[in-house]
Amino acid sequence: MGADTQMEPGTPRAWAVVPAGGRGRRMGGPTPKQYLEVAGAPLLVHTLRALLACPLIEAVVLVVPEGDVERAAGIVKAHGLDRLDRIVGPVAGGAERQDSVRAGLMQVPDGVDVIAVHDAVRPFPDPERLGMAIRLAGRGVGVVVGRPASDTIKRVDEKARITETPDRARLWQAFTPQVFPAKALVAAYEQAAREGAVGTDDAALVERSGEPVVMLEGDRERLKVTHPDDLAIVSAWLAGSG
Repeated sequence: MGADTQMEPGTPRAWAVVPAGGRGRRMGGPTPKQYLEVAGAPLLVHTLRALLACPLIEAVVLVVPEGDVERAAGIVKAHGLDRLDRIVGPVAGGAERQDSVRAGLMQVPDGVDVIAVHDAVRPFPDPERLGMAIRLAGRGVGVVVGRPASDTIKRVDEKARITETPDRARLWQAFTPQVFPAKALVAAYEQAAREGAVGTDDAALVERSGEPVVMLEGDRERLKVTHPDDLAIVSAWLAGSG
């Protein structure tokens, strides 16, 4: 890795895994959303740049659908990210996000202390917040960046009838990055594969394995590009920060 990623003694070695397998059906077009151009670069490139802006991230494993490996490699090269010597892959993922993350974990070498998982279509991970999560995970606890729920949440049955109104004070929205001790995350994924378990996010698998996971309040990470209007928000934010 490049000299700029050398860490002080005692700092956990951290890698990131970025699953970029979404097909973006809700965007309403033929181009998967991670490849949509915003402010002169595909959304995926903005996400990778933001992750690499965190000096604690030693390398990023990029995971894409099997048929997209060549396309994604071309994007990485066209925007100069390959010259940083901190992108591993792109490597081929699986049918589901969980399969793709597991494929990415297989690329992380022994000796890495902490692994962060981040969605390819959340282009604004906060490098400072990510650094805080990495240091916490280096102490043996999983960390999910998120926000306390601001709206009342209703639990409903199969007919959409309300069955419960949970206490909002105990509810958080979970975003990415989600950051874990490497051994705990790998073990949780291996356990899920053996038992055929599926988690709604990475933290769900780690929680299931009995390892502790805490929330860390974030802000910019909340934006996940899902609908066409989200691209206008991303463009405006990038224009304002340029």
